[in-house]
Amino acid sequence: MIDQSRDSGAKVLLLGMQLPPNYGKRYTESFAEVYGKLAEEKKVPLVPFFLEGIGGHPDLMQADGLHPAVSAQGKLLENVWPTLKPLL
Repeated sequence: MIDQSRDSGAKVLLLGMQLPPNYGKRYTESFAEVYGKLAEEKKVPLVPFFLEGIGGHPDLMQADGLHPAVSAQGKLLENVWPTLKPLL
């Protein structure tokens, strides 16, 4: 996806995710490491955890507990903007 996006002329920003701890330490750490390795390999900027300060806060999440609610949009912008702005 990164290569195809770049080939089309797009600038790429990788938004990292983390899994909840119930997946187990080894798996969650391995999952999280993928983003840093990919960002380094592809030389793309990275926001390590897109939901920083949002995940685990029920008032900022939709009922499914997985997706941010409207109330989280400002925080999402705060998380992404410092890395996104230089690309614009």
